[in-house]
Amino acid sequence: MIDWYKHQQLRIGLVSPEQIRSWANKILPNGEVVGGEVKSPFSFHCEKNGPEKDGLFCERIFGPMQSGICACGNIRGEKKDTKFCKECGVEFVDSRIRRYQMGYIQLVRPKTHVWYLKRFPRGLSSYIANLLDKSLEDLEDLVYRDSTFVRSIEDKPTVLRLRGFFRLDQTQFEKPSNKPSNPYFYLIEYDTFRRREILIGANAIRVQLVDLDLEILIKNSLVEWEELREEEFNTWDKKNLIKIRRRRRFLVRRIQLANHFLQKNIKPEWMVLCLLPVLPPELRPIIEIDPGQVVTSDLNFIYGTIISRNLALRQMINIEYLVPRQVLMCQERLVQEAVDALFNNGIRGRPLKDINKRVYKCFSDIIEGGKEGRFRQTLLGKRVDYSGRSVIVVGPSLSLHQCGLPREIAIELFQTFVIRDLIRQHVASNIGIAKSQIREKEPIVWEILQEVVQGHPVLLNRAPTLHRLGIQAFQPILVEGRAIYLHPLVCKGFNADFDGDQMGVHIPLSLEAQAEARLLMFSHMNLLSPTIGSPICVPTQDMLIGLYILTIGNRRGIRTNRYNTWNRKNYPKKIVDNPNYKYTKEKEEPYEPYGYFSSSYDALGAYHRKQIHCDSPLWFRWRLDQRVIGSKEVPIEVQYDSLGTYHEIYKNYLIVRGLKKEICCIYIRTTVGHISFYRETEEAIQGFSRGCGRQRKE
Repeated sequence: MIDWYKHQQLRIGLVSPEQIRSWANKILPNGEVVGGEVKSPFSFHCEKNGPEKDGLFCERIFGPMQSGICACGNIRGEKKDTKFCKECGVEFVDSRIRRYQMGYIQLVRPKTHVWYLKRFPRGLSSYIANLLDKSLEDLEDLVYRDSTFVRSIEDKPTVLRLRGFFRLDQTQFEKPSNKPSNPYFYLIEYDTFRRREILIGANAIRVQLVDLDLEILIKNSLVEWEELREEEFNTWDKKNLIKIRRRRRFLVRRIQLANHFLQKNIKPEWMVLCLLPVLPPELRPIIEIDPGQVVTSDLNFIYGTIISRNLALRQMINIEYLVPRQVLMCQERLVQEAVDALFNNGIRGRPLKDINKRVYKCFSDIIEGGKEGRFRQTLLGKRVDYSGRSVIVVGPSLSLHQCGLPREIAIELFQTFVIRDLIRQHVASNIGIAKSQIREKEPIVWEILQEVVQGHPVLLNRAPTLHRLGIQAFQPILVEGRAIYLHPLVCKGFNADFDGDQMGVHIPLSLEAQAEARLLMFSHMNLLSPTIGSPICVPTQDMLIGLYILTIGNRRGIRTNRYNTWNRKNYPKKIVDNPNYKYTKEKEEPYEPYGYFSSSYDALGAYHRKQIHCDSPLWFRWRLDQRVIGSKEVPIEVQYDSLGTYHEIYKNYLIVRGLKKEICCIYIRTTVGHISFYRETEEAIQGFSRGCGRQRKE
């Protein structure tokens, strides 16, 4: 956990062995350094009924289980000078130290970190393989199989130069009578010399990573990339082109990785573990359910397996001359597999299981394991400060960037802001009086809450948060009730519907978070899908049906909707509800419009006064584009007035002509639904144009 600009962030990365040791070591008040090395695979001692010394729950390493009580059972005296127990070495500190105090396991032989050797999910390239320019299969042969790595003998002592490396007068010989007479092969120091030249396991990878010079690696990769680019222009064979392009992409990834290591001051050999960190005990607890029956974290079993196998490997190395090489390599592989199981159990094929054949949960499962992981369960799945949760309902009257926030939720989320403004405006003299005013729900509280909400966005999140559109920002509007109102067009980004789905409400507190919410996370800023770029806020379902009904108009005859009450009221002679009615080809009644309207305001006003219906046909004066007139169309009817003017009635429009046959005005046949849809679309386009114009001026 790091703290940049006073904002806590979580970053998973590489650390040096010295940093791991500094996390675990403690300095007692008397100056004694207490090492944090965990040496015992056991958790609790049966006879003492307490944590095992140097074990996974050791109080000397991780701190006391009870505040002020050491492992011996001594209680901290009244003297404040007594800061630790001289018998067991346990500090008299708060037991909460066991939440963050770490330990470590000293590995006998280095082991690779499986997250950097085999990236998960499968298909991603290995970091170690990228830096070493080797295939993953070759590296796995070194780590898990019997392959060996022979280092270059340049500037290294060899058998032929052994005379200059050792002083014969200070060297002891072991020369049995049945062996050849060459004494150099039986020097006691020759075994050390042999291990320097031939390496096995993860130690072979670590030595290669130590020998890497990242700056030279970047320069050589750039030179090779330029050569491959020139070769690509002169190559016509498809197979060679594929190989060249694949190699160039590999070099780009290699350069990026090396640059990252240089910028972050990370050494490549840290991808091979010499010290294995041990989590604090409170993050891998043991819980007693019933007397004699306990439940423990799976990490404790994996840690115990690693320590047991590591101790067995240490004993074999101490008697290396008596242990066959194959047995020693097999034990090293067992330790490597146990370390792999800690980070990603089952990535090597056969996972570690308990006696009931249940697979142990590892770090990968705990961090990102579905709905039970550290992120989705602890951070997003629980209620935290300045957050709430409620059911969502449809709010079609809202704008795309607005959401309806219940007053009960808003007063709890923005309570600190309301208290601040109450004191600032001298409505309340202190925090206690301000809280009492909020509890009594005085009118001034709602006024201040309205002012606070207007200038503060909120974040809505719907689990599972699978992509960035799962969390979007909205401008809250205070509403009654207990449900969150949401515009139906933003549901697709959340993958939500209105059948009981819940959403969490979060408040961005800092100015940086509020700026990010307004500039990047507002719903009207996320209209396109981040994956394929297609529009994600499109009308569906009820909206399409509503637009269809709004613009369909009135249908007559056998096509009449039997559920349309207006049709039954205006045409009672039409038999549409009788199932025995047989359709006969009879002439339909004329489809006459309902009057003339010079503007959309008059038509909508008549609709609101219930003089006409939404699908009532009417003549609407058209003042815009006159291309609606068909030059070759013949009028259906011509009506003459006493003043000399006449009306030419066509199928979809009407032309009023004067005495000189000039066009006085044009009316089109439409409905109130068409007029309303046209006005809403026109206002939306004009509003968008004004917004774009302001942005260009700014």
